[in-house]
Amino acid sequence: MEIDVSNPASCFSFFYVLSFGVTFMLFIFFSNRLKIPLRSVLLLLTTVSLCTIIGSRLSTVPVSEWGQIIVSGRYEEYQSRYAIGGLLFGLAGLVLSQYFLRIDKSMLNLYAWITPLGFGIQKTGCFFNGCCYGKHSDLPWSIQYLFGTSAHYHQLLNGLIEKSSPFTLSVHPVQLYETILFFIISFIVWKSLKFWKKAWSALIFSLVLFFIFRFFIEFLRDPSASVFETRYISGISLIQWFLLGLGIVCFIMLILYENKPGSVYANLPEHKTSLINPALYILSVSGVIYCFRGLFTPFELLSLNLKFIPAVILTACYVFGSLKILRIRLATASFFAVPVFLTTQTFLPDSTKTLSYKDFYSQVKSYKRIDLSTSFGNYYNNLNYNPHQGECGTTYTTEDYSYLYWITGGGLSGIKTEGKSIITKGINIYGGILEENNLTRQWEKKSFLFGVNPYVKYDLKWIGFGFGAHVGNIRWVPLEPIDKTSFERGTRFFPILPEVLFRLGRRDILDLQYSYGFNSPTSVPVLLNEFSIGTGFGYRTDYNLRVGGAFSQNYSTTFISAEALIGKKLGLSFKYNFGGDDYYLSNNYTYNIERRGRFLFGANYRFGFKK
Repeated sequence: MEIDVSNPASCFSFFYVLSFGVTFMLFIFFSNRLKIPLRSVLLLLTTVSLCTIIGSRLSTVPVSEWGQIIVSGRYEEYQSRYAIGGLLFGLAGLVLSQYFLRIDKSMLNLYAWITPLGFGIQKTGCFFNGCCYGKHSDLPWSIQYLFGTSAHYHQLLNGLIEKSSPFTLSVHPVQLYETILFFIISFIVWKSLKFWKKAWSALIFSLVLFFIFRFFIEFLRDPSASVFETRYISGISLIQWFLLGLGIVCFIMLILYENKPGSVYANLPEHKTSLINPALYILSVSGVIYCFRGLFTPFELLSLNLKFIPAVILTACYVFGSLKILRIRLATASFFAVPVFLTTQTFLPDSTKTLSYKDFYSQVKSYKRIDLSTSFGNYYNNLNYNPHQGECGTTYTTEDYSYLYWITGGGLSGIKTEGKSIITKGINIYGGILEENNLTRQWEKKSFLFGVNPYVKYDLKWIGFGFGAHVGNIRWVPLEPIDKTSFERGTRFFPILPEVLFRLGRRDILDLQYSYGFNSPTSVPVLLNEFSIGTGFGYRTDYNLRVGGAFSQNYSTTFISAEALIGKKLGLSFKYNFGGDDYYLSNNYTYNIERRGRFLFGANYRFGFKK
């Protein structure tokens, strides 16, 4: 089989970002179920991702060059990565963040099976990129790489192929072997979680499987694919001896640790810590990001900032809400501007364009945009219904519900400028899980939500409006009384839901906006009328900061949202709905309820510019 990819570097970058994105969403979803504060989870994931990237890169760079990288901020000369270095550094970041942030140790179990899944996705990118290739093989599923790949270069250098050969000799698809083995490791560790008694056992077991499997995989990898000089002892490379030694050491540690007397594993609540601890931790992380900015590609910066910037904002809100004196509130909250400033200084300039953002987009008549986003959270509701319908008077009966949901999706849109108007036409596709718990009658039901959302928006200078529809398996939480004698679910269903948007004022300066259903990827299962005020900081598109309130007949909440660009093509967005007592009015189940907000974040990419 011949591998002919027109842009292998882009394929690698896609799977590289996808691996971070998938593992990120899995961590968020399951940690939310464990009721671990989102701000702490995001900081932990930022630390682990940061250490993983640094470890995978620094392990291939001479120690003598580390200082130059920090001073110059240049990374172009050091493009190689080493997965084991990333794994060990990432593990160190996990230990440090778990210790300093005092996060429930059940996060270790998540790391044990989610991380191999991420490595497996990343190795698919290596397969298309042509790195980490295998030895020569005549098996039916062997592959050939195109001229210009690392595999072709080394086979030509070793005299295995002619200079005119367009493809390499057939080689083992070692990267796909690794993808399969990583998925197997993830499944085995996940299925064995209940077997282990101690907190770190599942993670150590995952490391044992990783090192042993990598030891055997190296027999099929071409030595020239290694970033290190290959030496052999008794026919086995030094890297393999290193992997085998780590596997044996981890196995012995696992046996001793599991049989060591002590308390068995238990879910522990987050420890109460000083408010200064998360602030200093965030400052330290931003300092590390700034110092090692020379190692990050734009995609790595994107994956880091998707976690870190929302973590800073949520922690600032948490600290602000925990303090009583207004002056101390403002002074402490303003401290978080420092790590945000340091992080923004790491954004690499767009070296391919000489125009500023404003000048560039003023010349663009149309372009396309891809969005990837996810939303998650929990919600509590009193559902009032009328079992005495038809009788004299109206007497409602109340049932109490809790909802946990996770929705993710993607979209494609086209943006076109005509004079002073901007027309956006697009479509979103999304899906996710809704867990519905009846706290009164003690039952639980799950639903898979999915939908297709076509929409159109018109933005003029002083006014804007939009409309669309959601079509699919749409369920939402009713926020008004139900005049029925009985019902089976606390959510309502209809295959079509409308969405509308109206804006008054200049989007680039200051505007007022009403929205119903216009949230990406979707507003379900919580549909509220939203009123907000916002500014574009002088930009008509792609930059925006909004604060506002969301209302229904019985409930209200506040929210904050923002969107911005990194360079001229990549963008980030987030939205946070604050939780509060207004989401749950009954006192019957207050003792087992932790009220949290709802979070939405996304990334987008622009292409196909026409001037």
